[in-house]
Amino acid sequence: MKRMRMKKFLIGLLVPAIAMTMGSCNDDDDGNEPEKPKSNVVYVTKDIDEPTTWSGDSIYVIKTWDFYVNNTLTIEPGTIVKFHPDGKDLTLGGQGTIIAVGTADKPIIFTSYKDDDHGGDTNGDGSATQPLSKDWGEINTNGHNGSRFEFCHFYYGGNSTWGATLTIEDGIGTVKHCVFAYNAGTASHLTGALNMYNAHAGSVVENCTFYGNQCPLSISEVMNIDNTNVFHNPDNPSETNKYNGIYVYSADGISTAITWAETEVPFVIDDVDFWINENGTLTLGNDVVIKFTTDSRVVLAGSISNGTGPGVYFTSYKDDSKKGDTNADGNSTSPANGDWEGIYDNIHSAWLTWSNILYDSH
Repeated sequence: MKRMRMKKFLIGLLVPAIAMTMGSCNDDDDGNEPEKPKSNVVYVTKDIDEPTTWSGDSIYVIKTWDFYVNNTLTIEPGTIVKFHPDGKDLTLGGQGTIIAVGTADKPIIFTSYKDDDHGGDTNGDGSATQPLSKDWGEINTNGHNGSRFEFCHFYYGGNSTWGATLTIEDGIGTVKHCVFAYNAGTASHLTGALNMYNAHAGSVVENCTFYGNQCPLSISEVMNIDNTNVFHNPDNPSETNKYNGIYVYSADGISTAITWAETEVPFVIDDVDFWINENGTLTLGNDVVIKFTTDSRVVLAGSISNGTGPGVYFTSYKDDSKKGDTNADGNSTSPANGDWEGIYDNIHSAWLTWSNILYDSH
């Protein structure tokens, strides 16, 4: 998923580029003097190549299409970052790292240029436009380690290749106490609004809240998941996510001790051969449900701990009776035997027949 940096052509090569300009975007349409620029709105028009801090008393509008952070960007509590239609992405490059650590009282906001609820009417059009999912693209760590997002809110993103709003890509990252609301995500590509499907071991997602997204969360098989994340709007529990599950991507299988403990939504596996390798152990918390898409199967060379524990089920992606309508098709499909392959014990060359394995082919 790493991207080649686009070559930029700048008009007026004799004029030094300005990294950030402050002022109003309002045009002087009526011939009068334009209104005085708002001192707390900062327009970002150039890559970040030096250690930089964004202040919590300002609104930063990203207004450059191919925006790279090539050094450490520290974002203070209370900072609002809006993505202009001319600048939909933020990608790490060079020695780039983002340290975005807000607080419960002063979260950091990443949102649409059209979002008047956070930072006011920055685009100056009154109520003429409303923010929507996919108004902007994504933040992508792009193979860099060490970025931290804590007490951050992500709204109206996902206009990216796979629908993600924040991607921890090919490295280690930390996401804690964050809110993801009204973003995209694409279940057919195993991509959540928070996309960690290629994150490395040691990456963390804890105490986050997901609602109003197409697909909330995707993880790699090397990640531990506790039971602290929430998959509904705390102020309106009926508002969940369209494809309400944790989508698991497996590249090389599980080779260490991994724990999955989330009980509000199921884990979803879409893999012809999801391996638990020799020396690998998958420990499941009570009430954990794992759903499987067509032709998926687990190949067991290691072990599943608490695989027959209370409330644990392995079932079809079409099974709405276990953790809800994960495939988001209402009553259009019903589970049936043969919906997925099953769990194959590679050590004893046999298919497991536990009573909590439902709708498999064996």
